Amino acid sequence: MAILGLGIGESTEALGKLIEGEEGDEEMNRSEKASEDAKLQQQLDDDDHLTPAERRYIEQKQRLDVQKLAKEANKSHRNRIEDFNQYLANMSEHYDIPKVGPG
Repeated sequence: MAILGLGIGESTEALGKLIEGEEGDEEMNRSEKASEDAKLQQQLDDDDHLTPAERRYIEQKQRLDVQKLAKEANKSHRNRIEDFNQYLANMSEHYDIPKVGPG
């Protein structure tokens, strides 16, 4: 029996590599997050003319954008289409094209 086109003896090695690859992805995500944090800090340093309230607003807006993108990234295409169809089903028919003429 072959798993992913590999022999049985090789499947455990491949599984180990997959697990290591996932850990590598986590490390890459951490480094990307660190670079984004550094970029955000640089942007805030460049905006010395902003008030503290404006800085908090920008930071909060960026956090919300990241959360929104993460939420959308977790959905498959099928889930997005189902949600959109549900949205359309719940809309009122006020904007439908009215019938004109007999029949």
